[in-house]
Amino acid sequence: MPVWVRDYSWQQTDAAVFLSLPMRGVRVTQANIFCTEQYLKVNVPPFLFEAILYAPIDDISSTAKIRNETIFFTLYKKEVGMWESLIMENGDKEKMQRIRENAVIKAQEKADEEEKSKAVTKREHKKYALEATMKWLHKQAEARRAMNANFSELKDLNDEEKNPDWLKDKGKKMPYSECVA
Repeated sequence: MPVWVRDYSWQQTDAAVFLSLPMRGVRVTQANIFCTEQYLKVNVPPFLFEAILYAPIDDISSTAKIRNETIFFTLYKKEVGMWESLIMENGDKEKMQRIRENAVIKAQEKADEEEKSKAVTKREHKKYALEATMKWLHKQAEARRAMNANFSELKDLNDEEKNPDWLKDKGKKMPYSECVA
C-alpha cells in the first residue's frame, strides 16, 4: 500500500512553479519521476505523489533535482500567470482519469518518436561509415595501381614474387646475415 506524499511545499512566480517533495529514508532516481504537460507522478516505494497540475507546463524545459532525500522541481508554466493552487481541484474522476491516460499516451508517443529518431541517426552513421570505408578502399586500389605502374621494369618477376605477403614470408625465412649483407 503506497504512502501518499501530502507534506509537499510549493511557491510560484508568473513564469514558474517551485515544488519540493520530501522522500525521507529512500533513494530517489530520475526513473522514479514521470512528468508531462499537466501530470506529475513520483513513485518511490513506499511513497507516491501524483498531481494533475492546475495548468499546463513546459515539460521539456522543466527540471527535477534530487538532493538529500528531497526532489526539487522547477516547472515552467506554458502561460504566464499565477495559479490558484498547484493541483487541479474540483475535477470529476472521469476527467482526472482522462488526463492521466492522455499523459501516458503522449509519453509513449514521445518515446516512439525518440526511438525512430535514434534509428534514423544510427542508419546515417552506418551509411557514413560505409562511405568512408569505400573511399579508403578506392584510395588503396589507386595506390596499388600506381605501385604496379612504377614497377613495370620488374616484368621478369613471376606473380608469386610480386605478392607482398610472399615477399614478407621470404624475408622472415632469410637468415639474418643475408639480410645485412
